Amino acid sequence: MAQTRAPAATPVRRRIDGELTRRRVLDAAVQSIMESGYYHTSSNEIARRAGVTWGTLQHQFGSREGLLLAVLEDSWEDLQRAIATAVIAGETLENRLAAVLDVLMAHYGVPAQLAQLQILLDLTQNPKTSEETRQAALAHGRSLARTWKPLFEHALGAAAQEDDLVVFAFKTLRGYLVSELIATRITPSRGQAHQHDLLVRGVAAAIRTEARGRGIDIT
Repeated sequence: MAQTRAPAATPVRRRIDGELTRRRVLDAAVQSIMESGYYHTSSNEIARRAGVTWGTLQHQFGSREGLLLAVLEDSWEDLQRAIATAVIAGETLENRLAAVLDVLMAHYGVPAQLAQLQILLDLTQNPKTSEETRQAALAHGRSLARTWKPLFEHALGAAAQEDDLVVFAFKTLRGYLVSELIATRITPSRGQAHQHDLLVRGVAAAIRTEARGRGIDIT
């Protein structure tokens, strides 16, 4: 009796399977860094957590370095998508900055950000990092300015033409979010909503005062 063969996997199916595997590996890398530390996160440990072989990691990413760079690229792509769909509106500067903070918090206010910061620092500062990877990491870092600036153009209005005010607002909000992440890893945070309100009002007051001194009125 003739045997029937199972249908061969279609290109679409193979692509979906490959994307799911890639997602598991990227998530496993972040999880391992968060739970075991950056330097204890080996390729074998990532493969074990993702339920794949080291050969699969090599096929998809080439090396541990390539995998870690992919983690950063994945994070940056998520931020770009979030910014592209964000709506920054409000009658006051405080309202608009609060909306910006909400967008940034989805990227800089999650535990995975601590893993991404460790990856970024190592890939850009470790002398063992290949020059190609180092330059790729630095290029993505520089592209962040182009990525998040539209948020502040909506929030600051005419004052967004003042680059130093935009940079001040971004660094202050991001710095708060990252420091809050670090603090909550040690001691649970309380009164976060009130702190966010104080932060937004402080940044708005500083920008409004400086802009007014330059002849720019902000509502």
